[in-house]
Amino acid sequence: MRTAYCLALLAALSASPAAAQVQPDYLTPEEAEQAREIQEPNKRIELFLGFCELRLAAFEQAVQGADALRPYELRDKLNDFTRAVDDTTDVVARAVERGGTELKKAREKAKAKVQDFAKRLEAIRQAEVIQADEDLSFDVEDAVEAVTELTETAKAIPDGVLPAKTFPAAEAEREEKEAAPGKPTLKRRTDKPKEEKPKN
Repeated sequence: MRTAYCLALLAALSASPAAAQVQPDYLTPEEAEQAREIQEPNKRIELFLGFCELRLAAFEQAVQGADALRPYELRDKLNDFTRAVDDTTDVVARAVERGGTELKKAREKAKAKVQDFAKRLEAIRQAEVIQADEDLSFDVEDAVEAVTELTETAKAIPDGVLPAKTFPAAEAEREEKEAAPGKPTLKRRTDKPKEEKPKN
């Protein structure tokens, strides 16, 4: 259900230039360049796990200094983490689908990381600033669900070298475009008005 919703939302945002401006890519230019350059599946999965780590650490730091931030700033930082996790899940799934390499190394690293992410999110759940903001609390639950999906996807990586799958040129080009990291995958609730960011 969540995956279908994400895909529908992603399609809608991709089709709307205005929406794309509201949700800029979460990757820095340097990170985006790394994501383009590193294509070996094990290294690519490790790279995206690193993106997740950086975003979660940034959110944890923001929670500690929450008094100096507006609620939407906290949500943006948390949602950057969720988007990084969603992209990592996609990277893992595509590596399995394409095959041609052994992903056991990446599987073990992913398993260790997602366990750490889950523990840290559980601690974040208990923070007073999270308990006091319904939207932020919802986004934490969304992040937990994203980590759960990544966990299940990583667990599905089999032992041994996966058989390689060949793609027609047109399909390969389409997949490459769809796999571009940093696309908005935000799943924020839309039934409540959001706090507006101050205009400069």
